[in-house]
Amino acid sequence: MNRSKNRAVGAAVVAAGLALSTLAVGSGPAANAADPAATTTASFLEPYYTEGDLTGDDQITQADLDALNAALGTQAGDPGWAAVSAADLNGDDVLDVLDLAALAQRMIYDDGSFDVIEASAVDMQKAMNAGVITSVELTQDYLDRISAYNDTLVDTGAGGRPLNAIIATGGEALAAAAESDRLRAENGGPRSMLDGIPILLKDNYDTEDMPTTAGCACWEDNQTDDDAFMVKGLRGDGAIILGKASLDEFAYGFSSTYSAGSAYDSATSTNGVKYVASPYNTSKTAGGSSGGTGAAISSNLGAIGFGTDTGGSIRNPSSYNQLVGVRPTVGLASRDGIVPLALSQDTGGPIARSVEDAAIALDAVVGSDPNDAATADADAHVPDSYTSYLDKDALEGKHFAYFTSMVPPASASNAAQVAGRRIFLDAVADLRAAGATVTEIDPSTLAADPSSGITISGILGEGSGSTNEFKHDLNNYIASHLGDDVTNNSLDAIIASNKFVPGYKSTYVSRNAVTQSTYDAWAGPTGSHTTKIENGSTYLTSLMDSDGLDAIVYPTALPYTTYSSNLRLSPNTGMPAVTVPAGQTTDAETLPGAGMNLEFLGRDYDEGDLLGYAYSYEQATEHRTTPSLYGAIDGDVTTGPGTDTDAPGDGSVVVAASDTTVNVGSTFTVTVDESADDLYAYELSLGYDPNVVEFVSATSGTTGSTAASTDDGTLTVTHTKLGTSPGAEGDTRLATLTFKVVGSGTTSVSVDTVMNIGSEGTTTSTADAGTISIIAPTETPTSPPTTTPTDPPTDEPTDPPTDEPTDPPTDPVDVETSTSATLTPRTVVKGKKVTVAIAVTAESGTPTGSVVVRVNGVKVASPTLTSGEATVKFVAHRQSTKPKVVKKRVTVTYVPTGDFEASSTTAVLKVKAPKKK
Repeated sequence: MNRSKNRAVGAAVVAAGLALSTLAVGSGPAANAADPAATTTASFLEPYYTEGDLTGDDQITQADLDALNAALGTQAGDPGWAAVSAADLNGDDVLDVLDLAALAQRMIYDDGSFDVIEASAVDMQKAMNAGVITSVELTQDYLDRISAYNDTLVDTGAGGRPLNAIIATGGEALAAAAESDRLRAENGGPRSMLDGIPILLKDNYDTEDMPTTAGCACWEDNQTDDDAFMVKGLRGDGAIILGKASLDEFAYGFSSTYSAGSAYDSATSTNGVKYVASPYNTSKTAGGSSGGTGAAISSNLGAIGFGTDTGGSIRNPSSYNQLVGVRPTVGLASRDGIVPLALSQDTGGPIARSVEDAAIALDAVVGSDPNDAATADADAHVPDSYTSYLDKDALEGKHFAYFTSMVPPASASNAAQVAGRRIFLDAVADLRAAGATVTEIDPSTLAADPSSGITISGILGEGSGSTNEFKHDLNNYIASHLGDDVTNNSLDAIIASNKFVPGYKSTYVSRNAVTQSTYDAWAGPTGSHTTKIENGSTYLTSLMDSDGLDAIVYPTALPYTTYSSNLRLSPNTGMPAVTVPAGQTTDAETLPGAGMNLEFLGRDYDEGDLLGYAYSYEQATEHRTTPSLYGAIDGDVTTGPGTDTDAPGDGSVVVAASDTTVNVGSTFTVTVDESADDLYAYELSLGYDPNVVEFVSATSGTTGSTAASTDDGTLTVTHTKLGTSPGAEGDTRLATLTFKVVGSGTTSVSVDTVMNIGSEGTTTSTADAGTISIIAPTETPTSPPTTTPTDPPTDEPTDPPTDEPTDPPTDPVDVETSTSATLTPRTVVKGKKVTVAIAVTAESGTPTGSVVVRVNGVKVASPTLTSGEATVKFVAHRQSTKPKVVKKRVTVTYVPTGDFEASSTTAVLKVKAPKKK
């Protein structure tokens, strides 16, 4: 349906001038291994951001709004309905301004204020798309926060320590951010959901622009020639590598103690050390070994972080710092270019403030890599986007189980265990409330695997591979990746340098003594550890299959301490796990405010499902809190052009004109202002005489997208904010309408209806909002003076002058009219037809012209009058949800021809839901 004869469209991206025509997400480093800049694109698939797509690119952009504007008024059954029906977001079988507002809200855009504290990747993309911030400004703000907080003692309480979360910043961050901004402007949008987003990496990921120390002073000069495979994926998607986060030296343990950046004491031949602190209680560790990543992301020193996990090093700091952590299936993401601890169990993954951020980050780093044989099958298991699994209802109908040995017992007296049991059981109750079944399993009642003899306790009891694998795997890294200038290029040399955490010397010495034969017997193809992991995976997967389980759940850790060997279930099976905040200790419990996480473990390559469960749980509970010690600094908040600080208005509408007497060929403007209250979108319906004036253009005084269409004396103006931009408040210019006078006469420009839509979808309307009379005077041509001969004078008397009045000249006056409409029936069941009998009468003569019939502002017909009458039939539509009866406004506007004035009337139609069969 083409309803636009004359269209004026406002800019979709007002501040930035972007078209938002392309929003693509890189499919990961598998596509970028040869050329990190060559990104294969896939859409951001979280359902909310794709629903209603009309242009086939799996995203909502200005092009979709344009397509919907052109189709407003189209109903189910009309020609072309199939092509636009996806935008019928309220499901009432007709496209109207409510659908336009709902579609606009699905754009990744927000021109309101931006606050870096707790901002998600989507929040950042919205602000950058709207021109509120740039990637350079965002990157600089994180650098400023690092400068303000990383080395500063802000916790003056007992045992307070500096955060010590970051080892290095700089590199190419600001230059990369500037390039991201340039490409965003050039392309009309971001390259991916990570484009321009500042990322922190655990300092065991190789980066070509910053040294990779692995937390050790012995490798402060380890400048590698290349990025790690996962880092290539991040850069390929436009992410900004902000800096390197601290870690437990060589990813050894959970205390996050490191020597990089500390002075060497030649007198004692020992190196200084630093400790990473939890931002919630700096006297406590941030966990490890990815503690720096955890502390930094939790205290908002970066957008998203990456860590590595051998025996818990992503999940443990996530639990201590109230973050989401993903330990992927071993083999989903390449470890090439990451300093290893034990490749039988090593895996890299995101640490983030939300499940959504974790899913977005995971998209960029997964895939097969010929330099890591474990990833050979990865490409076959990578979805278009992990965000497609993010469903608030993902827990409904799912079946989970937990092993009693992994939960503190009811008899526990240890304060951390008592609190941890309470938090975990609360989480179980939340899962059940969300529609999941949660079963308790006593592992001692389970039979051992008949082939391998393995049991749950056997899986949990298997040790870490770090002791027997570290030297072997480190030597391979040194041979392939270590910077040429590093002199400490063996474990022997590292030990001899004494440039490491002094307390770890015995560990390095014992690991240096491991022989090749010991390694082979442990981690070789048939080694005992290799076999244990394979058997553990087979046994646990079989148990889940036989019991119909979707995941195993358990406490990741307890408040600032681990519990039993819970963290080993995932690495000792190679199966993936996602951890999510589950709550905090109360004032009556140990360490008030300390966090604890719930962990979901699934089958190999089940990351998508696990993220869905974690997302559903996160959205239902919202347990994460922000560390109060590391609050806002100057520059954290940016005010956008859509920010409105006015007080809410009363909804009154004022219509005015720049001039009411206008010559033919001249233009004039009509303004429509409202005292607004949370105004997200609106539709104006106007009428005028097309023989006298012609519509030229429409603009809005508030940010967003404006469109206008005309049809033989009627004008419809729609405007909507974009994305999550704030609604307008207070005095708001709805429209400045420009008209041109094309003929002499008098016309009324009438604002028949103003329909408002709030940010939450609430609607209000004003009928007969105002009328402006415009007079275009008739230009009477003047004749040149003429001279006529006069008769000669005579003596005949002339008539004396009289006092009789003469008739003054008169201007033509349009005849006043009245429009009436009768609905039959006035109450109708959805899907049934309604008849509208229309009559237009005048004080003299029979009105000619046409009428326009609108239902809730959507035009349904525009018949020509016959003897001042017309009849219209239309099908009644409504949403199929409550209430049982909805009221709809049927507005009839008379569009005159000849010397008649315009007029209108409104009737109310009640539409009932059909009875259930």
